[in-house]
Amino acid sequence: MRRFFLKFQLVLEAALLFATLILVGVILDRYDYRWDLTQEKVYSLPPVTSGVLKELSSQPVEVYAFYPQGDDARRGLEVFLRECQRYHPDLRYYFYDPARRPGMAKKFQITQPATILIRAGEREERVVDPNEEAFTNAFLRILHPRNVDVCFTSGHGEVQLGGEDPTSYQMFRVALEGYNARIHEIVLLRDHVPDVCQVVVVAGPRWELVPGELADLKSAFERGKGVLLLLDPMDPGTGQSFIEFAKSMGVSLSENVVVDKTSRIVGGDFLMPLVSQYFVNHPVSKTMKQATFFPLLRSVQPSSDSIPGLEVVPLGMTSAGSWAETDLAALENGYATFDVEKDIAGPLSIAVAIEQKTDDEKPDASGVQPIGSSLSPAGRMIMIGDSDFLNNSYLNLSGNKEFGLRVMQWLAKDERFVEVKKPQFKFKPLMLDVPKQTFLILSSLVMYPLIFFIGGGLYLVIRSRRS
Repeated sequence: MRRFFLKFQLVLEAALLFATLILVGVILDRYDYRWDLTQEKVYSLPPVTSGVLKELSSQPVEVYAFYPQGDDARRGLEVFLRECQRYHPDLRYYFYDPARRPGMAKKFQITQPATILIRAGEREERVVDPNEEAFTNAFLRILHPRNVDVCFTSGHGEVQLGGEDPTSYQMFRVALEGYNARIHEIVLLRDHVPDVCQVVVVAGPRWELVPGELADLKSAFERGKGVLLLLDPMDPGTGQSFIEFAKSMGVSLSENVVVDKTSRIVGGDFLMPLVSQYFVNHPVSKTMKQATFFPLLRSVQPSSDSIPGLEVVPLGMTSAGSWAETDLAALENGYATFDVEKDIAGPLSIAVAIEQKTDDEKPDASGVQPIGSSLSPAGRMIMIGDSDFLNNSYLNLSGNKEFGLRVMQWLAKDERFVEVKKPQFKFKPLMLDVPKQTFLILSSLVMYPLIFFIGGGLYLVIRSRRS
């Protein structure tokens, strides 16, 4: 009988242990609790993201994610959204395959996969480049809503904003609208630059602007608006009139084409320079990590003669092996060699940011005013020596889209953008001196096995005495 009770006790203990494990598993599954044991908290939301979610927790949030079935990125996004629910319990998310649920894709006007729609009340935000930074800023825009009116000029053969043509800006337009931008088309000779325009864009004109139109652009800049000039090389529309205009803004814009033979190493072309050196003291470029590819690019550099009241800084530089080729006729024939007498040796600036400074304007070190502050009337302008890097063919290449969106945000004086720095694993080698090494070896090979055998022996002795 005694032996029977001992066996029953063992079975009962095993059953209780099994039930305990099941109970713990159910609790952990229900409450989705986990521990991030990494010192850098790699698997936790950054403080800026969790803070925004806590501030947003007063209103329900719905996230609609459109991903193809079996997409590897879907699992990672689901883990991220579950982590977001820890700080915003009233956040709900739904996944749809746009190919299997075309009705839902049409309902939400989804034109490309890996698009996320975020809704909170009457507010709606789109994330077309899903990452923690993009989500955080989308949540931030819901908290602090603001629409930005962007006006693209037409009438000079500029890049088309719609259509499936590889040269159009359709995909870039969708990306801008995902950041609550309202897109307008204007004709400068007829409309000038309306007050509604917060940013005016001249993208790859094929015919030159007349002096009155250039005066409108300068007037818009002086009125505190943002102006973006995308000026292709070897094009009649970006010739002498723009060269003179750039000079008046403290910028050197020459008739040249950037040649970079090192681009071939990373899969580019001699005439498609790779730009990976960014100016670290400007909000547009200081946090850029990915390289930007510019097909057929001209140099755009700060002039040696500064203009009073204007601050001109370069945003990105080509490699040291590049140069600005001035013999365009030879280039058209497929022949280009560096001429020390005529050409400009790299590294070359390919984009500049111009900001109007006033006596009462005292920006902080980042150049960005905090949310809620009054916007400065000072104008902002960016000149880039290429317009093709934002078209349908090249937008999703490396960091092209990120650079384009950062340019537009700065021009719009969009203070809703925050930088999210994701911590990384740090390799920390374990350095042991001789005594510690000896102790580790002895404990692993002798001490721990000895404890196991002694403990097991004591258990058997006690059990035999009880029986």
